Amino acid sequence: MDASDRDRKKAWKLQQRKLAQDAFPISDALLESLFKAVDAQVENSGCDHTLRFTQSWIAEHKQPEAEILAWLREHGGFCDCEVLSNSADNWEQNR
Repeated sequence: MDASDRDRKKAWKLQQRKLAQDAFPISDALLESLFKAVDAQVENSGCDHTLRFTQSWIAEHKQPEAEILAWLREHGGFCDCEVLSNSADNWEQNR
């Protein structure tokens, strides 16, 4: 791979990251808050294979539930523990 190929690859990766960031349903800071809160709850109480902690955070912070849940599900977050293992991973890789 020559230098121009590396430059094109780097530009493509940056473009993909920007697209992923633009698709975040709420700000980076709010996503961080969501993931930390859900992590603490799952750590304390375990996962019951629902989104109860996620939905509780969304309601408490008056955020757009449908939009957030759609994004989480799109990235593998179908319950609280999957929100942490899948959706948070996607967020970490693209923030």
